[in-house]
Amino acid sequence: MNNNNEKLRKLPQIDKLASAPEFTGLNSVLLKKAARNVLENIRCDIIDKDTEVPDLQIIIQEVKSEYHKLTRGTLHKVINATGVPIHTNLGRSPIDKSVLEEAIEISSGYSNLEYDVANGKRGDRYHHTAQYLCELTGAEDAIVVNNNASAVFIILNTLARNKEVAVSRGELVEIGGSFRVPDVMSRSGAKLVEVGSTNKTRISDYAGSVSSKTAMFMKVHKSNYEIVGFSEETSLDEIAREAKHQGVISYYDAGSGLFRKIIPESVCGDQTIPEVISKGIDIVSFSGDKMLGGCQAGIIAGKKDLIKKIKKNPLMRMLRVDKLTLAVLQGTFRKYLERNDNELPVNRMLTEPPESLFKRAEKLVSMLSCKTTIIKIKSTVGGGSCPLAEQDSYGIIVHSGKRSSAVDKCLRNAATPVVARIIDDKVVLDIRTIDEQEYTIVCEAVEGAV
Repeated sequence: MNNNNEKLRKLPQIDKLASAPEFTGLNSVLLKKAARNVLENIRCDIIDKDTEVPDLQIIIQEVKSEYHKLTRGTLHKVINATGVPIHTNLGRSPIDKSVLEEAIEISSGYSNLEYDVANGKRGDRYHHTAQYLCELTGAEDAIVVNNNASAVFIILNTLARNKEVAVSRGELVEIGGSFRVPDVMSRSGAKLVEVGSTNKTRISDYAGSVSSKTAMFMKVHKSNYEIVGFSEETSLDEIAREAKHQGVISYYDAGSGLFRKIIPESVCGDQTIPEVISKGIDIVSFSGDKMLGGCQAGIIAGKKDLIKKIKKNPLMRMLRVDKLTLAVLQGTFRKYLERNDNELPVNRMLTEPPESLFKRAEKLVSMLSCKTTIIKIKSTVGGGSCPLAEQDSYGIIVHSGKRSSAVDKCLRNAATPVVARIIDDKVVLDIRTIDEQEYTIVCEAVEGAV
């Protein structure tokens, strides 16, 4: 213990360390924080592991490294080597670069966000996306809020506040982050009426729930799980017809929002947004940063009179999106309208054939000097989209004398972190979500990890 105390006394003081000439011109507040972090780590190592005090130059280099970490910002690029295109923790769907460049051009200066150039008067910010949404989906009108949870909330708050909403017991899902459909409904002011059972709900269950207080039949995309076996689900057609017959609103929370059939129906049976609208559903909501391939947003499309009511809700001011979001969505919708949506990163990843994936895996392997093996694996879609869907992919096993957890940690701590998979205690890079332009970065991270 006395020996450790002697070592601790040899550590430089923070102010003295920060005044070293190597740090001239750096932000003093961040520099002292970096020095404090480094010295604290050294203290812990001395006390817990009985290590020696590093040379002053080594400490200075560590402080420099820590300083650059602090100035870099905590939100930064990572390489997705998990094979999950819509990875919730890694930012969901990547935004197309050409769409983003156009959005930056619009948003970095002034724009006609709420200005009617032709008539020289105030315009409608939602017109820029609504015109494309209506054209693509067949909806009468549309509006955008900041995410799909907000969309669910404002739809219920506007159209069913203090009234009853019938929902199947099998669709009372948790949508992530402990946010559950019943809780969102409760906060919106709508009263939940559970119908059917967990595994079986028929249209007669909805019909039997109708009272003078009923405002809506609501159907919810089940996100990350599926009920199989002895089960029965009410179709959108049935809900639309019965809601119309009963004089109530039909609403579908489509969740991930499949916009086009890009995955075979045998793999993913989700209905597209245009299909949902064509079945007579009054109003539908979905996410902008999942299957659509855009940015975070809650997109609402449906009957004009219902959208008009939502626009008048004072909460719209709180939940509205900014010019950058609208510009990205406009560019994304135009890709679909011009039949160029195969250029969107998420669509490209989800539709790449196995033979192309294998060739790309071979190319990456040829750039690596360490021992590797290419194997067949399965990729999932992610983001609560098509929960049972698995696609053939190829992975690259990174062989090393280290434990797989150690290699995985090194990859994650690389200058540009690489997030890989662990399969059978082996580190695997799923090629599906690695862009060819990222190969050099991946190689540097792998070589440094093995």
